[in-house]
Amino acid sequence: MMHPHTIKAAVFDIDGTLAMMDKETGTYTALPGAAEALAACKARGIPAVAYTNGTFFPPAHYYPLLADAGLVLEPGHILTPAAVAARALAAMGYTRIMVMGAEGTTVPVQDAGIEVIAPSKTAPRVDAVLLGWCKDFNAEQVEAVVQAVWGGARPFAGSVAPYFAGAGGKRLLGISGAIAAALTNATGVPVTVFGKPEAAGLEIVTAITGARPHEMMIVGDDPKLEIRMGRRAGALCVGVTTGVVDDAGFQAFPEDERAQIVLPSLVGFADQAFLRGQDGW
Repeated sequence: MMHPHTIKAAVFDIDGTLAMMDKETGTYTALPGAAEALAACKARGIPAVAYTNGTFFPPAHYYPLLADAGLVLEPGHILTPAAVAARALAAMGYTRIMVMGAEGTTVPVQDAGIEVIAPSKTAPRVDAVLLGWCKDFNAEQVEAVVQAVWGGARPFAGSVAPYFAGAGGKRLLGISGAIAAALTNATGVPVTVFGKPEAAGLEIVTAITGARPHEMMIVGDDPKLEIRMGRRAGALCVGVTTGVVDDAGFQAFPEDERAQIVLPSLVGFADQAFLRGQDGW
């Protein structure tokens, strides 16, 4: 399939694409070819943005963790669903939100000038609820989120992905997705998602890089998330099989929804025709 525009920005997923996280230590190990892929983009003047669907940490915390793994990104070039959500919710006029999530979610919301209310029995009335990843949570917190939605608050989430790739070939549970399912089960209210596969994050990539979505290359391991997002936006989508699915998993999707290119890893990424600017890409 021909891609009619020059690639002006590259958007890489993190977990399963650039690196794997050890959940116990919170540290990352770069996947083969990842550092070289980022270097190849830089050498060609293509800004690289890392857009994770996880909200383990605030964006600022990812830089040293990835740098320790040999993955260096420019300041302002790491996005999380919580950062996307915070920007969008502020633009929607919300000033006080109940957040069920760790600092990866609460910090971006506070940085956007929004008051964060913790989920509890004594929580005041709020107009919106935002779900993010949290290591520990209890029944009272889930109950508080449900009660808020029963009271009229709109539910939002950074991600509702069921799982993502972790170290050692393990799948890591998507906590916010599980809580969102429980919330919708109790209330009947669907949760609005800001992270992948929604394209809201690409608007921020445009603000960062100046590239429009159809001028971007999206690189990821999950055909349901970054690939679906990229195809909807008209981007060139490159799948890698170092994460949640193999080649057959990518090919199982309809042609207009699947990655145009699937690679076994990021090894040799710099030699790919689409990055060298050959005709057809």
